[in-house]
Amino acid sequence: MTTSGVPKTIDNDLSGTDYTFGFDTAVNIATEAVDRLHSTAESHHRVLIVEVMGRHAGWIAFHAGLAGGANLILIPERPFDLERVCELVPAAGEALR
Repeated sequence: MTTSGVPKTIDNDLSGTDYTFGFDTAVNIATEAVDRLHSTAESHHRVLIVEVMGRHAGWIAFHAGLAGGANLILIPERPFDLERVCELVPAAGEALR
């Protein structure tokens, strides 16, 4: 008898897999949230910051940000300079005007 296990994680951080169970659902929910926030941001001329789950993997943030039209996507795999991010926020706000 052969036993096999199927890992279930939304983080999509398992080697040897293209997508893990739960990842697609997590991305779709996050993308819907980003889409809904667009109208609020535009009507109030605001920049909104969205944080999604993902622990140590930025797959959900990357896919949802790309699909949702984010101006900037920060993921844990790539170090970033917070001061530089703060410089980019006003520029993103100007793009809304």
